[in-house]
Amino acid sequence: MLDDIRRSRDARVKYGISNGQMFSSYAVSGYGAWTWRPYNPKNGDRHFTHGHLSVVGDARADGTQPWQTIGANLAEEDDDDMGASFGPINIEREGVTSLTIPPVQGGIADPRPAWLNFCNDTGQDYGLRVWCTPGNEDYAPFPGTKNGQLLLRSGQRWGVEIPAGTSGLSILRQAIDADGNVVAPTAEFRAYGGHLTCAIERGAVKR
Repeated sequence: MLDDIRRSRDARVKYGISNGQMFSSYAVSGYGAWTWRPYNPKNGDRHFTHGHLSVVGDARADGTQPWQTIGANLAEEDDDDMGASFGPINIEREGVTSLTIPPVQGGIADPRPAWLNFCNDTGQDYGLRVWCTPGNEDYAPFPGTKNGQLLLRSGQRWGVEIPAGTSGLSILRQAIDADGNVVAPTAEFRAYGGHLTCAIERGAVKR
């Protein structure tokens, strides 16, 4: 049951203990949030015969929604639980557009999935370099791109789910060469200089 609650990432949870292990909704040294780790208390009670669940000390703990455990009924969504879109977010003409977002499917207060969306309504093709990071000092090409490079045709909409754990996005304008390839801007091939935006769409809250 505690593992069901752990995997649901319920916003009310502070930590859980069972069978000589514990998890917490926040990271600790050497262990990420929502990850089981050894539990060795000074009083020796390692909770082998029972489970222990502690909740956060704020208004979130007052929620009366069902716990998402095996056999539990899913709570119905209301208007506050529906997904939402954030944007338009301007993409800088020069330099990197750096976006910090709640960790996708891992934020303590916002554990939802999310999607990154572009729509080219400029009347011409343009290119972008799109990378993402979970905040571990390592960036990777965004899924669905060609090694981080993205060509958007005029009138094209592009939306791809953001990888779980992502907490940072890096977007840079690129140019298109004569063959339609995304390239670094040069004197001959320039990045699109007009107004560009993106939007982030978040899924419904699961309570």
